[in-house]
Parts: sequence; structure tokens; C-alpha cells
Amino acid sequence: MRTRLVSMLGAAFALTSIWPVAGSETHAEKVVAGATIYADYCAHCHGEQPHTASGGVTFDLRRLRPDERSRFVHAVLNGKSQMPPWRGVLSLEQIECLWLYIRANVDR
Repeated sequence: MRTRLVSMLGAAFALTSIWPVAGSETHAEKVVAGATIYADYCAHCHGEQPHTASGGVTFDLRRLRPDERSRFVHAVLNGKSQMPPWRGVLSLEQIECLWLYIRANVDR
């Protein structure tokens, strides 16, 4: 898993100059941060990468549509079904990085 993560991180750094975002971090840097957050907090339930199926036990992140960002943030903060709430554990900035990481992998 770490080898694939390192590979993805390298690819994301290569994109840094392509997708800049306002603020101190670029879009690619946020995607990289999201990859780390995903590996630490999400992968054990949602699968090693968001573009792989989770085996039907948890929500398949590939089903999230680009227009469901607020639904995603709400579910992460407050929990849903078997998913515990992450309010107080993950900051809004970390959740945004997760969203960008998921979109970067699911939308390809």
C-alpha cells in the first residue's frame, strides 16, 4: 500500500503547476495531503484507494458525484450508518483535502 501511495504522491506533485488553487497550498498539494489522510483514517473501511470497491461493507466512494461535496462533508463530520463522526478529529481543511483526493481518483 505504501508503494502505491508514494507513486500517487509523486504524480500529484508533478501536477502542482497545472492546478493552482488560491491560498498557500496548490490543488496538487491538497490532493497529496488528502492521500495521507485517506490512508490514515479511511482506507481500513473504504478500501485501499477510493477508486476501488470496498467490498459492499461500507459506502463505495465511487458513487459520490462531484455535486455532493456538502453531503460528503456532512457525513464525515456527523457520521452516517456504520461510519463514526469525525468532527473534532478532522479539520474542515483536512476534509477538503480528502474530498479533493477522492475526486482526483474517482473522476479519472
